Formats: sequence, structure tokens, C-alpha cells
Amino acid sequence: MAPPSIRIVGAGLSGLTLGQCLRRRNIPAVIYERVKANPTRNNYGITLYKSTYKPLLDTLQITEDDFRRQVGVQHPDSGAVISDDQRLRVNRAALTSLLESDLDIEYEHKLVNIAHSGSPRSVSFENGIGNNTDDFRHLIAADGVHSAVRSQLNLPKPAFDLEVLPYVVFNGKRRMAYSKLPSGLLECFKSPDGIRHSQDGVVLSIKADFWNPDKQIVAVSYTLSRAADKADQPLLDRSISDAETLAKRFVNEVASLGQLPAPFDGVFNPDTMSEDRLLHWLMRSSLADDKAIRETAHDKGVVLLGDAAHAQPIPGNGANLAIDDALELAKHIDAAGGVDISAFLKARQEVWINGKQENEQLLSDLHPDENRRARI
Repeated sequence: MAPPSIRIVGAGLSGLTLGQCLRRRNIPAVIYERVKANPTRNNYGITLYKSTYKPLLDTLQITEDDFRRQVGVQHPDSGAVISDDQRLRVNRAALTSLLESDLDIEYEHKLVNIAHSGSPRSVSFENGIGNNTDDFRHLIAADGVHSAVRSQLNLPKPAFDLEVLPYVVFNGKRRMAYSKLPSGLLECFKSPDGIRHSQDGVVLSIKADFWNPDKQIVAVSYTLSRAADKADQPLLDRSISDAETLAKRFVNEVASLGQLPAPFDGVFNPDTMSEDRLLHWLMRSSLADDKAIRETAHDKGVVLLGDAAHAQPIPGNGANLAIDDALELAKHIDAAGGVDISAFLKARQEVWINGKQENEQLLSDLHPDENRRARI
């Protein structure tokens, strides 16, 4: 049997979804992931639109009821899955586990080099033992906003310009014993949007991540966001590795807010936040030039997918767009592993443009002008 002609870098939502689509059509593919396999790494909630997950059911050969049962976040009291007519709150780790099933995934493979100018084209990885090199017809870059694949392509800045939007955003994740929940917290388990409170230009939100009935544990994500001011420039210019080290700033921001209403006072509590996993989030927005994507695919055999092609700020539809990208790209891959990049871009480029505009507008709407601090 000939080696797989499709190589996918990144075992995120777009890479795994594409892998499942190709498996369903018996097109060989291998997925390479930089980190080690970890079933709890993505143990947080995301919201999927019905228009995204419904087309996925066919590929997974699963009913909607089974999909909701396996990946949906449930209300601890009623057991009902958190949803509305168009959206479903799912646990990212459960969804990842479902998408990983029966795929050929090589974990702990760090990209070292792409040889795309000769024939055959090849890609090399460091896997802890040494380097291994595999040939490819097409290499799919599904490795996120800081794509290692994209960085090796040396695209000129206008072809891919990553912008950090002027907002300060912190996120925390907390697990709590069901018997010790702050009053009113279960309200966030009633809607995919969770609950929200605005105070002095600062927006606080709490969303459901998962409910473990065996351990009687409730898990939530909570976020503080506000428009940035000039003093925040060092925060916006931070390095990638500083996301966790800036956690103290989160605690200090919460302490400066004063009294909060329930249940926000029980979650945004400086005395207990230090025990949670706290991160500083950069609101990144980007869109790769369609000409650059087309030329890269034709000349180098590399296709940019998901956040590697169009990063979306949070909150937004990045997860949905990543899955939609993969479902669409699979339609334009033939049995021999050839990619019709022009047809793919014709189907997705306008969606990417609109998605970037809509997500940036969503952030703007979340922080109205009358409450906005001086912009940088």
C-alpha cells in the first residue's frame, strides 16, 4: 500500500474533523500533534452551532441524540443538555475524544522542517527519540494561530498579518463541589451563553464547562474583559509564554472592582482565585490572503486550515469555523489525495472575511463606546 499522501499537522478540531472525513472516504492520512495525548487537556466548554455539528454526524455515523449525550454539557439538577434551538454547549475534551476515534495520530511530534521544493515533498518531525521524515502530496496546516507550518513558509507580512485587538481579557477555570456551589451559580448551566454582568466598563461572564455526576463536581470558565487603555500596551505586547505568569494581574483587576452581585462574587473572589487555573488571553485576529493560500497549495503542497488561516478573537466562532473548514476541504480532496484549492477557497474565503468582521464587531458590542476607556 502506498504511504498516506495527506499529512495533517495539528490534532485540534479542524485536523481531527478532516481526519474523520478522509477516514470515512478511505483516503489515508496521518495526523501529527506536538503535545502528548492527554484526555483532559481540553476539559472546558465550547458552543457549537447546529449548522456546524449536524453535518458532522454523518461522518461520525452517530445520531444527534447520541452526539448530544456523549459531548453535551448537562445541567446538574435537570440533566438536560445545555442548548437552544441553534446552539449546543459541549465539553471540548469529550468532543476531542470522539473525533480522535480510529484515527492515525502521532503524538509528541514537533515539526522540524518542510522540504517542499523537490520531489517528493517531505516533512520532518522530532519525536523524542530522533527525527522521522515522511513524504506527502499535500500537507495540511491545522496547527493553530501560531502555526509552525505557516512560519516555515516565510509568507510576506501582508499575506498573513496577526493583529492583537485592544482588549484586556483574563480567563479562569474552576472546579467546585456541588454541595458548596455559590448561590445562583447553576444559572450558567441554563444557556450556552452562560451568565454575564457589566460594571464600570468591565464585563464578567461565567459559562458551564462540565458536570461530573460521579464525583459531584461542577466546572466553569469565567472571564473578565474590558477595552484596553494606554497603560495596557505591555500586556498586549506580551510573549506567548507569559499567559500564565500574568495571573496576578487578573486577581488585582477583580479586587479593584469592589462589591459584585451573586453569584459573581462567589466566583470572582480574589481570596479563592489563586487556586484556579488563570490565564491572560490575547484577542488575536487575522486573515491569510487568498492568493497566498492558493499559491502555497499549488507551489508547495501546503494548505492552511482553521486558525492557521484565519484566527478569530474570543468570544467568537473559531471552533465552528475550524470544523466547517475541515468539512468543506474534505469535499475538495480526491481519492488520490489531490486538493482543489480554488474550489475550497471559493467556498470559504467570504465566510472567513465575514467571520473576522463579525467577531471583531462582537467584541466591540460587548464593550459599548460609552463605557470604553481611551483606546490605544
